[in-house]
Amino acid sequence: MNLKNLLVGVEFTDIKNYPAEQPFDPPIKYPEYKGRNINKNNQLYSRLRALLINLELDKKNINSPNWNPFGIFVKPGMKVFIKTNTVHYKHRDNKDIFSVIIHASMLRPILDYVCIALNGKGEIIIGDSQVYDADYEKALKVSGIKQLVEWYRTITSIPIECIDLRINKAVRTWLYGRWGRKEIKHDPKGYKFVDLGNESYFKDIDPKKLRIVIASHKNMEKHHSHGHHKYLFPGSLLESDVIINMPKLKTHRRTGITLAIKNFMGLPALKDTLPHFMVGSPEEGGDQYIHKSLRKKIGTWMHDKIQTSRFVPVKFFFALLKKLNWDSSKIIPFKDDVAEAMWPGNDTVWRTLLDLNKAAIYADKNGILQKEPQRNYFCILDGIIGGEGNGPLSPDPVHSGVVLAGYNPIAIDCTASTLMGFDIDKIRLLVRALEDKNREYALFFGTKDKIEVIDNGKKKKLIQFSKDRNLHFKPHPSWEGFIERKK
Repeated sequence: MNLKNLLVGVEFTDIKNYPAEQPFDPPIKYPEYKGRNINKNNQLYSRLRALLINLELDKKNINSPNWNPFGIFVKPGMKVFIKTNTVHYKHRDNKDIFSVIIHASMLRPILDYVCIALNGKGEIIIGDSQVYDADYEKALKVSGIKQLVEWYRTITSIPIECIDLRINKAVRTWLYGRWGRKEIKHDPKGYKFVDLGNESYFKDIDPKKLRIVIASHKNMEKHHSHGHHKYLFPGSLLESDVIINMPKLKTHRRTGITLAIKNFMGLPALKDTLPHFMVGSPEEGGDQYIHKSLRKKIGTWMHDKIQTSRFVPVKFFFALLKKLNWDSSKIIPFKDDVAEAMWPGNDTVWRTLLDLNKAAIYADKNGILQKEPQRNYFCILDGIIGGEGNGPLSPDPVHSGVVLAGYNPIAIDCTASTLMGFDIDKIRLLVRALEDKNREYALFFGTKDKIEVIDNGKKKKLIQFSKDRNLHFKPHPSWEGFIERKK
């Protein structure tokens, strides 16, 4: 699939909730439909189908038994990797989980059209690398994907597997009460490092400054130093021929938005390789917090001790000290409440995300970057229920009733962000992504003015779309007053 195709389809519906009846059969027997059963209540299937028609996929065969919308990028015998957003099995504030993860009814028509394109030959892998404290099996069950896949295996000879892409996950430890780690290696194809070297956006960044809250900075430095910038990818992804990306329409505390580009944070098998911030304030060459702060610097040192020590009592001791240090703000307030780069000044995560997207598209089966894309790409974004406010794990549900699809992750994100009511020129991830055309292994070509949107069948430039549509999503609290598009 050509990344130069900047067309994005947007389908607005009056659907406020997902269909409840497995296996989410279509409402009528469409000419191309291979199944026997229908469900007249499942209008989501018909709107997703309309979205593909509006994108003019296999235009000459639309509404005929031969219609094969994914045939342009899925061929018989291929391995298709579907990256679902199943980041967790519960909402952190006990609100609607489907403001956080996708619903299986979104997946059903995708499986139908992938199977039509494979024509009985090939393989389908559904996978996600969740946050450490999540349970993949529970997420599959809550989302309905587990039940759908089990049913689908009874009607097709094409192998379909669901894989937890992580190589370790969180377990409870005694005394400290926080998360230890348990090794899990579920991918039968193994794992390989992809080294972006000088093509990484972390080139010339001091590796000693890179951090992720949940891992030792020493592990981070090991993978981002001496000219190497390595990310561990599952073999099932690297051996695939096609990636179908299925993100949610959500806000995010570090990037403003979490859409197509951000969904690939759930591909790498090892979280230790994924920088989330740089220590210190901008004045000190970091983005961890806004203003210089000796207390926060001491807090970072304590946190490093917690993450690097192998002894639980030591972890516990420094955890107590860290809490006391932070609580001192109740007596003498900090100049700002930012601690882990959850603000618009985050200058780190966009680098990680663009690195990951390049690796996922340009790395070959051995994890070596090639000059041409190594797998086709398509994205279907779930916005039937979106998430605003404190995303990505605690958003407020928004019954936005919209789905999007397209061929380029940056075009998708620019369109979706505009739809949410955000100014793409204020989102560092998108600003940097739009500049990517000037680099090798580019993810975007042209300018944002070249993005075209099919809005319920009508083609528009992105600027016109921004005038016609605004869902007025509330940004993450730390982004309020910064990211919103002016009227």
